[in-house]
Amino acid sequence: MSNPAVGAAGGDVEEATCLHALELISASAVSMTVKAAIELGLIDALIMAAGLAMTADELSAQLPAADKAEAAASVDWLLRFLACYNVVKCSTETSPSGEPLRQYTAAPVCRWLTSNSREGSLAPLAKFAVDKDYLPSWNHLEAAVAGGGPAAFERAYGVPMFQYMGTNTRLNRLFNKAMAQQTMMVISKLLERFKGFDGISVLVDVGGGTGATLEMITSRYKHIRGINFDLPHALSEAPAIPECLRDGLTPHSNE
Repeated sequence: MSNPAVGAAGGDVEEATCLHALELISASAVSMTVKAAIELGLIDALIMAAGLAMTADELSAQLPAADKAEAAASVDWLLRFLACYNVVKCSTETSPSGEPLRQYTAAPVCRWLTSNSREGSLAPLAKFAVDKDYLPSWNHLEAAVAGGGPAAFERAYGVPMFQYMGTNTRLNRLFNKAMAQQTMMVISKLLERFKGFDGISVLVDVGGGTGATLEMITSRYKHIRGINFDLPHALSEAPAIPECLRDGLTPHSNE
């Protein structure tokens, strides 16, 4: 006879792996919903509430929707979905009418998804990762792996990614902002722990984008002369930084 305990354990494993597969399949839905919550200002609103629970009605009041009730219902659905992934926290109370009333607060991860952080934010990266002009390249991944040759992005647009950026100002600016904000997070930790810049007089950042890395380093180590080396369309978005030069690279089709 089979062991019931073994059967139960096997069933648990089977169920867990099936749920894992479903999570993988729906991962893009999570990314798109996070993007929507950021763009709708919901993450910022919850952060600004500083722990005070807010209802969907309160959160949707800022939206320009003509039908406020419909907007509130949509916001409630969106936040309930994100609560399943611990992006926000959801609590339920009983309203005076006897109906369940859901209230939302920011989960710790929202700290990195707000656009109002002075520590750097992943919000621009969250928007770039599923942007309408970037996402189509993923549909060419299978062909790129199976057939060799051009990468997925080049298959989608006919040119390499960073060459294409020079023709799409909106996407280029979003990418640069995403990199600059993420740089703030990474380089601040680097500067706390790495002490190897004292003996450096010239620092070249290859692919330095808008110069965020050099700005953070040279503002602390003022003896360093920085050189930001990147493509012209990236440097065109870079602000002037004291003690830093900008040097452009002419793009070629094989980059």
